[in-house]
Amino acid sequence: MELIDKIIRKFVRGGGAEKEYRLNRGMKVGKNCHIYSWDTIDGGHPRLITIGDNVTISSNVTILTHDASTNVVGCGTKLGKVTIGNNVFIGTRAIVLCNVCIGNNVIVGAGSVVTHDLPDNGVYAGVPARYVSSIEDYKEKNQKLREVRPRLDLIRPWYDWKNATEEEEQKMADALEDGVGFL
Repeated sequence: MELIDKIIRKFVRGGGAEKEYRLNRGMKVGKNCHIYSWDTIDGGHPRLITIGDNVTISSNVTILTHDASTNVVGCGTKLGKVTIGNNVFIGTRAIVLCNVCIGNNVIVGAGSVVTHDLPDNGVYAGVPARYVSSIEDYKEKNQKLREVRPRLDLIRPWYDWKNATEEEEQKMADALEDGVGFL
């Protein structure tokens, strides 16, 4: 059974030695998760990391289970669990520090530093990460914006843009000349 589990992890959920190392050392990852940079997740104590279902952790997100700054004052290295709930998006280059819980239905903005627990149903951004809006307000705002901005998914589905023609790429660039669009 262990061999079958390893094969499933490697080929069904995506491969990579960094991922395998962390999962084999006890990191828990739920269903339908997309983690784009396994090597920036703390490998020292992966058993202290739990990630829920339907989570996207964008590229170059750092997740730390330790804080070695306490060595400077003779206290050894501080350790703490990191728990990430269900339906969470963490933007590129965000940093999640040890001893933090990110709730369910949370968006963490790109480049944010999560230094404390983030409650459910919110959008957080900044250094340190602070509350920006409710998830419902964020949804409403972007639904309204999507109604008046270019729908690039009508040119080509979001998952297939890597195969876009030069003409389609130019249509995208032209459509985004004066602002955002949606896939």
